[in-house]
Amino acid sequence: MKTNFSLKNRIVIAFTIQTLLIAVIAYTTLNLYVDYIEESLLYDHLSNYLDAYIDGVDKNKEPLVSADIKIFNSDHQSLPEFAKHLGQGGHEVVLESGSAYHVLNKTIDSRAFTLIKDQTDFEQNEANINMLTLFVLLLFSLVSFLFSRSLADKIVRPVVNLAEKVTILNVDNFNNIKLDYPDDEIGLLVKVIYEHIVTLNQYLQREKWFTGDISHELRTPMMIISSSMDLLKLDSTTHEQQTQIYQRIDDAVENVNELINTFLLLARGRVENTNAPEMFDLTLLTQNVIDNLESYSAGKNIHFRVNAESEEKRPINSALFSIVLTNLVKNSILNTDEGEISVTLQSDGFVVCDSGKGLTDVIKQFINGSEIVIAPGSRHNQGLGLSIVKRVCEREKWKIISCDGDNGGACFMVYF
Repeated sequence: MKTNFSLKNRIVIAFTIQTLLIAVIAYTTLNLYVDYIEESLLYDHLSNYLDAYIDGVDKNKEPLVSADIKIFNSDHQSLPEFAKHLGQGGHEVVLESGSAYHVLNKTIDSRAFTLIKDQTDFEQNEANINMLTLFVLLLFSLVSFLFSRSLADKIVRPVVNLAEKVTILNVDNFNNIKLDYPDDEIGLLVKVIYEHIVTLNQYLQREKWFTGDISHELRTPMMIISSSMDLLKLDSTTHEQQTQIYQRIDDAVENVNELINTFLLLARGRVENTNAPEMFDLTLLTQNVIDNLESYSAGKNIHFRVNAESEEKRPINSALFSIVLTNLVKNSILNTDEGEISVTLQSDGFVVCDSGKGLTDVIKQFINGSEIVIAPGSRHNQGLGLSIVKRVCEREKWKIISCDGDNGGACFMVYF
């Protein structure tokens, strides 16, 4: 069964386990070191002590013997029972009464000697030291656990705060994230999340506008067809009026077909073509677009002007060029009641300017690709067809820039 622990608890557990391992290693090392002292240095000291004692006896000197040490010949009758059957070398003997002894059996010049050192006090002190060491290590582990909890809380707090904000985050309140985090991994995470949310916000806004443009572009010709069909059903409609109505229906159907082809083309995304693009006269294409849009300016005092800085034919996708230019000019017609709409053809692109109402900040942000900031509950008009223009330019890797015109109005620059 999988158990889920919070990040804070995992840090505390890891820190505590590490501390316990250090404590166990330290305690084990201390015991091994004490055993090494007893097994090597102590018995070497006792062996040297016994050699000095025997040397003194051989020289008829009365050696001094410590009160806790007794030396016997192996056949001495008073040799304690616990030492009679021990082999050569050093031995540690602990009796049931609690007494402890170090016994050293050594043969020198065919003479066997037994040295017995009382270690009862030493063993008691060693046990006390072991208990004190174990207590200190346990206390150290407890302090380490409490410290790790406090440290983990400080370390994880920025992550917890970020998680709480992210759970209620959406494209409308992403600006509520304060980028005041330290310049570390947490700060980098916040920055990445913020950038992704900004990108997502732009994407969703563009998709909403694009969907709105599709709806509007399709609704207009369908309304024309619907109203024309109603007129055809009237008995009072003359033959000449019917001809005009049929022409309106034919134009609307052609418009719908063009829109469907455009949307299908955009839906397929950019397709790399290894063949060289076909050469087209942009001046001729531009004039055709304006001729087709003159009916949209009916009832308005608008003058169209085409400036061709270069008469050379250019390799370009004529259909997409016409889509972009058509939507930009239609947007200018929508926002201009009187004045001029100019199209300037340059060697590396074209410019569409008008003397209309100008551009809102939201449109500039949308076209220029910067962060789109919209007040909650506000409404705006991004301009008819601009999301389609943006989508086509991205597909063809054209650069589009929007700005205010020199004499008011709007200006759009497209670079191939």
